[in-house]
Amino acid sequence: MKKLSVFIYSMAGGGAERVVSNLLKYLVNHFEIHLILQNEQIDYELPKGVKIHLLENSKPFESGILKLAKIPFLALKYKALCQNLGIDTHFVWMNRPCYIAGLARIFGLKGAFVFNECSTPSVLYKNAGIKGAVSKALLKWLYPKADFIYPNSTGALEDLRDNYGINPSKMRVLYNALDLDEIEQKAAQPLTELENKKFFLSVGRLDEGKNHELLIRAYASLGRPDLPDLVILGRGVLEAHLRGVINKLGLEQKVHLLGFSANPYKFMRACEAFVFVSRFEGFANVLIEAMACGALVITSEHKSGAKELIGDDKYGILVPVDDERATAAAMKRVLDEKTLKEQYHWRSITRAKDFAAPKIASKLIAELKGF
Repeated sequence: MKKLSVFIYSMAGGGAERVVSNLLKYLVNHFEIHLILQNEQIDYELPKGVKIHLLENSKPFESGILKLAKIPFLALKYKALCQNLGIDTHFVWMNRPCYIAGLARIFGLKGAFVFNECSTPSVLYKNAGIKGAVSKALLKWLYPKADFIYPNSTGALEDLRDNYGINPSKMRVLYNALDLDEIEQKAAQPLTELENKKFFLSVGRLDEGKNHELLIRAYASLGRPDLPDLVILGRGVLEAHLRGVINKLGLEQKVHLLGFSANPYKFMRACEAFVFVSRFEGFANVLIEAMACGALVITSEHKSGAKELIGDDKYGILVPVDDERATAAAMKRVLDEKTLKEQYHWRSITRAKDFAAPKIASKLIAELKGF
C-alpha cells in the first residue's frame, strides 16, 4: 500500500478542509494516509487509520513576514518528516503548504508531488499589495515543481495556465467532493430557531470578501410588507460593523446574524432562496451544499466557479459582482414569481449530484495510484 502525505494547513472549519475530510474517507481504503498539519485545530471527523503529524503549531494570524521567513525551515522539516515516514506521494492543499512542499522538493525530497489549487490566484491577490506580489512570485516559482496540479474549477485552471505558466497537460479540474448523504440527513433535522418564519439565507465568514453589507442593503431596498427575514450564518471580523449597518437601517427585527451553525443545511432546506454575493471564490462549497438541499440559489458571478456551477441561470440565478440593484431584483423575483422556488428545487438537487464524493474520489484514487 502506497504511503500518501495529505498536507494542509489545518482541519479547521473551512471549505478546503471539508473537502479533504470527505476525500479521506475513501483515500484511507487505498493508501496509508499521513495527514500533515501546520495548526492543531481539527473541526472535522477523520476516519480511523489516518495518522496525524503536526509540522508546527502556527497561529492563524501570524504576520506575513514571519510566514515567509519560516518557509525554508518548514520545507526542511517537511523533508525530514516525509523521508522518515517513507512517503511515496505528496498530496498538498492550500498555498503555504504548496510553497513548503515545492521548496522541499528543491531541497531533494523524493516522491510524486500533487498540488490542489482551491482559489483563483489572480483574483485572490489582485489588491493584496506586497503580500500579493510575494505570493504570486512564490506560486510562479514553486508550483511548476509539482508533477500534477488539481485546480477546483475551470476558471482556476485557466488562470494558472494563462497567468502563471503552468502546463495545461499537467492539470485537471478536481471538483469539490461533498458528502451528500450527510447533507440530506442533517437537512431533515427540525429547524427550531426561527419560529416558522420565512427567510432568505446567506452563509459565510463575516469579512469583506463575502460582501454581506451589500446583501443587507439590497434586502433593505426591497422595503415591502411581505418581505421574509434575512438570516446570515457565520462569524468574522465585520460582525460589529454589520450590526451597526442593520441598526442604522432599522432592520433589527428582520435581519438576523446567528453566528456559526454546525448544521446550516436545515436552514438551506427551509429558506426562500440562498443568496451569496461574494466578491471572489475558488469554487464555493456552500453553493453546492445549498443546491443539495434543494434551495433556489442566487449568486454573484464571482471568479471562479459560479457560472460553471449555475450555467446561464439553468441551476440558479447569476447577478454581477458588487451589484446591489441586480441582487435586489433577483430577490424580488422570488417574491413575485410564486413558482420560481419550486422550479429550481429539483434542478438544484440534480446538479449537486455531480459533486458526490464517491464519484469524485474514485477517479482521484486511480490517478494518485498512477503517479
